[in-house]
Amino acid sequence: MASPEPTHASRSALLELRIAFLVVAVIVVSPGTCPESDGAEDVPPNAVPSEVHQVLGDGVVGAAEETRPLTDPIRLARWEPGEWTYRITSGEQRGQIEREILAPIDVTARGETWTRKIGKQYTLYLSRTAEGSLVLPSEITYAHKALVHFEPPLSYLIAALQPGEVREFDGKMNVYRVSKPTTRWYSGRIRATTVHAGVYQVTTPAGTFSATLVRTDYKIDILAVVSVTDTLYTFYVEGIGKVAEAEHQRISAMALFNTNTRIGKVLVDFTPMSPTDSGPPINQLQAP
Repeated sequence: MASPEPTHASRSALLELRIAFLVVAVIVVSPGTCPESDGAEDVPPNAVPSEVHQVLGDGVVGAAEETRPLTDPIRLARWEPGEWTYRITSGEQRGQIEREILAPIDVTARGETWTRKIGKQYTLYLSRTAEGSLVLPSEITYAHKALVHFEPPLSYLIAALQPGEVREFDGKMNVYRVSKPTTRWYSGRIRATTVHAGVYQVTTPAGTFSATLVRTDYKIDILAVVSVTDTLYTFYVEGIGKVAEAEHQRISAMALFNTNTRIGKVLVDFTPMSPTDSGPPINQLQAP
């Protein structure tokens, strides 16, 4: 989900504030940020706004199709060891490649059983609930050597989400330095609203698919000074996982700074990493 360009504050306190913001924004940051001057579009939560088409490119998101429930996140996200290759579609890194690697791990003290590494920027630590949803208890951002704990675990992909259904999350995030994981750096509040926003035809370099769109709106507040607002549009295809993603991120820190970025990526290829359970080739999973 490269970090925003660093600032050169004249005072160390302002620099620390900027770093603090960057760390907390890790859940909504990905390579290829593209500054914009306008705000978020005022559209219904189950609609695809024009900014998604602009970020992903012409012809990526097509016509709406018959909707269906998000019944099994494991199938929808293709939750098995593998490597997903994406092409960045906006910003300075437009056209470059980013890889996401999903792998099982021994259960951690926080109950995490999987990691998803996003390029060289960060690693998500995930687990599955008894209801079948995927949740994110922890995350590491390498650029700032920070560990983030979410209390309760942040929703990642919600089981049994019906078309048009909205789910709310309200929790706390504690940030630690990786070198001192028992000493808290600072805390913040995070709120998330997730909606099943329909099914659409999506065309990427990997093929044309019938994809379920999950929209999540995040709001993060830190130290009563920094505010992060992010809208994330993720397109999933059963048996393949994430095939496209677009997001609009807005941040502000009182009168110190404001940013407005749009980010996008589309699937190029998927490579299974488990020879005993690789599933069908990607070209056999494309929609007719």
